[in-house]
Amino acid sequence: MQLKEIMRKELVTAKPDLFIREAAKRMKDEKVGCVLITEDGSLKGILTDRDIACSVVAEGKDPSNTRVREIMKSSPAFSSPDTDIMEASRLMAEKKIRRLPILANGKLQGIVTTSDLASVLKKEMDNFLNVEELYHL
Repeated sequence: MQLKEIMRKELVTAKPDLFIREAAKRMKDEKVGCVLITEDGSLKGILTDRDIACSVVAEGKDPSNTRVREIMKSSPAFSSPDTDIMEASRLMAEKKIRRLPILANGKLQGIVTTSDLASVLKKEMDNFLNVEELYHL
């Protein structure tokens, strides 16, 4: 199965010059844990709720005066829509990330999270175990 079959196409994006408070409000309103940072149609970075907690709140920075570009992860890991879900799982585990932007021809197409992958991988594993169970009967 390929990422294009499970990726989310409804994306929450922001510009690098947005203030952290506005980005956090956008995450809350959209019920997401990250904002993809774009500029001129290309992915520039990713900002997660953890980035805000660790790099703004814990550091005592003012979220109303701190810009996204100051704490976002620049050049995040990404994959293509044609990537196999197992390959994407390995990449995410290797990079220790929970969100994987999907790009095609340099343009942002979607995002896949560990939750998205977990539900699909569980179904795949259940199917495998059912086949194994039938084989041994």
